[in-house]
Amino acid sequence: MSRRRVIVPALVSVLVLAGISACRITLDDPVEYSSRTCAVTDVAACTEAAQHSDLAWIEANVFNKCTFSGCHNGAMTDAGRLDLSPTKSFAGLVNVDSQIAAGPTLTGKAKMVVPMMPTQSYLLVMLRQLTPAQFDPPLTEPPPSIGYMPQNAGGVVTCCQKLDAVTRWIEEGAQNN
Repeated sequence: MSRRRVIVPALVSVLVLAGISACRITLDDPVEYSSRTCAVTDVAACTEAAQHSDLAWIEANVFNKCTFSGCHNGAMTDAGRLDLSPTKSFAGLVNVDSQIAAGPTLTGKAKMVVPMMPTQSYLLVMLRQLTPAQFDPPLTEPPPSIGYMPQNAGGVVTCCQKLDAVTRWIEEGAQNN
């Protein structure tokens, strides 16, 4: 058998394996989704998120860290202007102007959530599900004094599955459900 016949099948095997592993996403790998490095995890609340697009679940499992930290719980703080508490987040998000969004092509204020329009929902920029450039129309980054959310998570990022649940909620009409 010639050396060439041995090398070609071995090379093909290496290329096929490299192609498969380059496309494979494991639960241990961080995944870049838009501008945010989020983690796909097998934590129960994250795997459960794949089955949800309802606001009640999002309030209890995503926004809970925003309210528990004392930031977005309606308190008399700058962050408290956006109350993400259960039964109150809808009124503060859907078709409500952002108080911080700015951009060179933005006329008026960006809305926090526009039903069925994720690329026009500033909440997704703040959660780093979209980059400011992916917003329609493009925006500038949040001011450094505010930054992206969540800030008080102790370095823990929101899992991709939960961010996807928020996006689905918007895509499906941002219902108060």
